[in-house]
Amino acid sequence: MELVSAIKQGDELSYEQAYISCRDKVFYYFLKKTRSEEDASDLLQTTFLRLWQYRSSLNEDYSLDQHLFNIAYTVYVDALRRQQKVMRIDHALHTEAPEEAVAIDPVEQKEMDHRLQVLLEQLPPERKKVFILHRLEGYSYKEIAAELSISVKTVDNHVARAVKYLKKYFILLSFVVF
Repeated sequence: MELVSAIKQGDELSYEQAYISCRDKVFYYFLKKTRSEEDASDLLQTTFLRLWQYRSSLNEDYSLDQHLFNIAYTVYVDALRRQQKVMRIDHALHTEAPEEAVAIDPVEQKEMDHRLQVLLEQLPPERKKVFILHRLEGYSYKEIAAELSISVKTVDNHVARAVKYLKKYFILLSFVVF
């Protein structure tokens, strides 16, 4: 828990220590899910980038492993969703999509992540924080409500409105770029 607190305060040495001590566990988690060392390595990096990016929202009551695996799960689900989106776009454009899973181009993933970040910045601050805590950090509605001193229904409203906004504009931006 002290390591979580130090990372939350921006201590880069603690972050490096966390990476060194946990990278193998997270890597093997992804390797088991993806059966690809390259994909597992990419998802590992994304997980630790998100840990650092959202360090200020870490809850010191949870262990580093709990935070990492909540983030890892979200990273994995996001990757699956992006993969499905790529397959749907390929199908919509009448290109032949392979039967097996489509690999996501790292450049394309970076562009999509950037577009998502731009859209997140346009959300009202509390809605953005609620969305990040729930969808990116894996917090439950109840945990978010307790941390932000708001009702569970308010959390639900923020998440629903954020998702509606992001779906609307993310899809528009995706088609403009493609």
